Amino acid sequence: MKALTIIILFLVGGVSNVAQTGVQPKQEKPVVGTRISLVPPSGFIPSDRFPGYSQESTGSSIMVTEFPALLAETSSGLSTPSALSKRGMVLLKKEQVVVGGRVGVLAQVKQNLQEAEYLKWLLLLEDGKESVLITAAFPKDLESELSEAMKASILTVRVDSQMKVSPTEGLNFSLIEKGGLRIAKRISNLLLYSRDGIFPSEDINDPIFVVGQSLRNVDIGDTEAFAKARVRQTAEVTDVQIEQSNKVTIDNLEGYEIVAKAKDKQSGLPMVVYQVLLFEGQDYYLMQGLVSSQNGQSSLVMFKEMSRSFSRRKSISSVLKRSTKWHEQTVVPLKHSSRQYFAEEIYGAGIARLAQ
Repeated sequence: MKALTIIILFLVGGVSNVAQTGVQPKQEKPVVGTRISLVPPSGFIPSDRFPGYSQESTGSSIMVTEFPALLAETSSGLSTPSALSKRGMVLLKKEQVVVGGRVGVLAQVKQNLQEAEYLKWLLLLEDGKESVLITAAFPKDLESELSEAMKASILTVRVDSQMKVSPTEGLNFSLIEKGGLRIAKRISNLLLYSRDGIFPSEDINDPIFVVGQSLRNVDIGDTEAFAKARVRQTAEVTDVQIEQSNKVTIDNLEGYEIVAKAKDKQSGLPMVVYQVLLFEGQDYYLMQGLVSSQNGQSSLVMFKEMSRSFSRRKSISSVLKRSTKWHEQTVVPLKHSSRQYFAEEIYGAGIARLAQ
């Protein structure tokens, strides 16, 4: 399959050094599930949905996402208004920065979400062969109260490249690995499973499976219609035709299990899409698998076994003892096959889109 472009909003401008923020290092707090620490703004608490901090009373948040791509890759294709407009974003300002000794870009955008206007500070930093995105989002009508404080907060970011972090740390769910599928990578609050944990996969026919939690409360309405709409939004496939849609109960959560056939947008290769959405009030958990039709039947067995092993874990508050609502993910342009970065696209174009 040909390369796929996913959007992250990052643009290159003039350089400034903001390593010194005036905030004492002793105030830095870890972001659970990442190698990142920062000084959160006053009144912000660790989020129980994504790696970062939030303030529910104002609908503001700071989210950290680590991407398996070079800074040069994540910054490509982001200098055009069309790339921003696909997420309904408008660039307000941008500059190159150095934060904690790392080169990066700081940008501010505005975006309309659910009939409300939000502002976002986006900080993208290099981390060897990977990159780190920190997104600070807040309502525009609270700009005078929150903008500078949230900007100052993300400029206190420190990355500990040597730190070892469990891919499941801080997540509110767990799965049992089945067949040959193993955890390959974590992206924010989403886990990617691949054949033998190899990422990217060496065979385009190998299955990919992801599981994640919604980033905020969502007005779901008709749950089956919601689930069907979600599977039709699966990125990098077209001609989605739902073949099965059945009610399912897993871990005492009701939802829908869907099997669909589709075609890869770029190659036309026949694909099988598997999806389970489990609902918990206005929250939901997404499990989705993608595989070529060639390996469709055998992979569906693994997908179903894995989805049935899903269970919720107790609140991450116990994890947070080691450290002192919403958020829409901003997505990065990565030039890899659609299978290789199916997880990022699900996270960005799926969960984030439904969170709008």
